[in-house]
Amino acid sequence: MSLRWRNILLSLSAASLVVTSCSKKISSDNPLPTTYIPSVIISSDNNVLYGIDPSSGKKNWEYALPFHAAASGIVFMPSPLLYHEMIYQPSAYSDTIYKINSETGTIVKKIVLLDPTITTPTPLLFNVQSTPIADANLVYLTTMNGSIYAFDTGTYKVKWSYGGDATGCVSSPVIYNGDVFFATTGGHVYCLDKTAGPDAAGNPIWAYPGPDTPPLAVNPQFNSSPAICPPYLYIGSASDSNMYCIYLTPPADPLGPSLPVTNAARWTYKTFGAINSSPTASYGKCIFGSNDFNVYCLDTALSPLTGTAGLIWKYPTTSQINSSPIISNQVVYIASYDYNLYSLNIIDGTVKWKFATTGLVKSSPVPYNGSILVASYDGYLYAVDSSQGTLQWKYNVSGNIQSSPVVDNLTGGNFVSQISGFVN
Repeated sequence: MSLRWRNILLSLSAASLVVTSCSKKISSDNPLPTTYIPSVIISSDNNVLYGIDPSSGKKNWEYALPFHAAASGIVFMPSPLLYHEMIYQPSAYSDTIYKINSETGTIVKKIVLLDPTITTPTPLLFNVQSTPIADANLVYLTTMNGSIYAFDTGTYKVKWSYGGDATGCVSSPVIYNGDVFFATTGGHVYCLDKTAGPDAAGNPIWAYPGPDTPPLAVNPQFNSSPAICPPYLYIGSASDSNMYCIYLTPPADPLGPSLPVTNAARWTYKTFGAINSSPTASYGKCIFGSNDFNVYCLDTALSPLTGTAGLIWKYPTTSQINSSPIISNQVVYIASYDYNLYSLNIIDGTVKWKFATTGLVKSSPVPYNGSILVASYDGYLYAVDSSQGTLQWKYNVSGNIQSSPVVDNLTGGNFVSQISGFVN
């Protein structure tokens, strides 16, 4: 064989080996990894939970939740809780919480909370209308029996519970500095250790206005969820139309210590309508909506003339406000029953823009990546440009939306509203 042909054959053999080797490297029986994209998660009165792409407004997934006849179609008022890539969706008028994978929209667990002291499965809860919160692998849930429950996200067992004044809770709890705070429609606010719950005697750390309702002409009714800006807690009342500023650390009791410790209000501010909107507090300001149609901004410092908070500004809408405000980049975003989403300057309350939907808006807005996400009773979830107030996209869920959206950006960061207690 000539040298030329021998070299050609050797070259072909080598090329064959290379091709065979490369082929083995790129051929695999393993499936390609699944790629997930962020989701805006929203529930609706049509009993469906949705995951929507926040950049395009296209549906990522949906999960149909069971219908409960007792709810008369209004089942999923509470906003979904997103925690560790899991959604916890309470069902109103039911003792059930649905745990759903936030990436796929598939059911993980149907949770019915049980009394840890008994072995026979006996449901404890009913008529859940508030949105839960979570921390350190515990979910905290308030119910219409006036109680708060802390249950484990792995075992689903109740770690502790505390019964308030038995008047009911539509307000969502809040966690701060190792404690959990919740309010009742009976006009009480309670502070408990978030890990242990009540003390050995069954008492909270403190209660406002104390263990018994004071003899007032009109007792407060807390539908609003608390907001904390140290050293105070802020919460609105539906019955007496007041915004309350309550001490986080109760002032000294001149009559000596008592159990449970009785807390006190630092000030109250009177509006002319029920306050169901949850306040947001920062920069020395407390901002909230009222059913007298106004958005209020209060100076949290006491006025030397009146002994209460001073009004910095108020902005009039044309209907009641149950939506809760949220502050982003020195701008206040809040919605109204007059169908509009408002963008207000935090300094003076002047309107930057307003965006009109075609239905009343109970939902609280959520800022995300230059968008303001808000849902309306017209059945649409909207993404609105945060600087211009122009529509980016809208998605029709074919049902009234009372809940507020939450965004899972798949990096452990959750984007949520300042949730309204009455609306969630």
